[in-house]
Amino acid sequence: MSETISLGIPGLSVPPGTHICAFYSGATGRDEIVVPFLAEGIRAGQRCICILDTLRPADVLARLSTHVDPGDSLKTGQLTLGTPVDAYLASGQFRTEDMLRYWQHEAKAPHGPYVSFARVAGEMPSVLDNPDGRAEFFRYESMLNVAAGLPEVILCLYDLERYGAAVMMNVLQTHPRVIVNNTIRNNPDFIEPSLYLARKPADD
Repeated sequence: MSETISLGIPGLSVPPGTHICAFYSGATGRDEIVVPFLAEGIRAGQRCICILDTLRPADVLARLSTHVDPGDSLKTGQLTLGTPVDAYLASGQFRTEDMLRYWQHEAKAPHGPYVSFARVAGEMPSVLDNPDGRAEFFRYESMLNVAAGLPEVILCLYDLERYGAAVMMNVLQTHPRVIVNNTIRNNPDFIEPSLYLARKPADD
């Protein structure tokens, strides 16, 4: 594996183990990021996992098919498409520890030859867009940085048209790097997990 992983967006690559967020506006902006990201992984023979709240798995497949043939990747287990109910809320409620175990299992699961690296794309479930839900979800986002070094690139997707200032503030505080306007930027607002997780809930 090379030292950097192409994100499928021209000129953008990151090292394995990167946890990064992408800001965009609307469905078109989402598709311009997530579809090339997955298509690049399929071409490279990498494990691809996509959990979206705003797009059904069948619609992801339809969009992917304009870039690659995703049929074989589904059959072999290279590509996994799911919904928040499948992943984030599989136990009936969202728990950080459950999600960290989920990604570790998915990244290392024996899916044919696709065992050495995984690329992950996910959205925050809308059901968690409330004070209690956000607190736990961004605890999870911060903990993903502690888990850095897994054989993964984790791309978190945030629609500027969908979420307000409270969400975006926590997004910036839990992601060391961001994609804005097809450019990767180091994030000066990032807070190290040990500090972010030590904050009182009233600070959110």
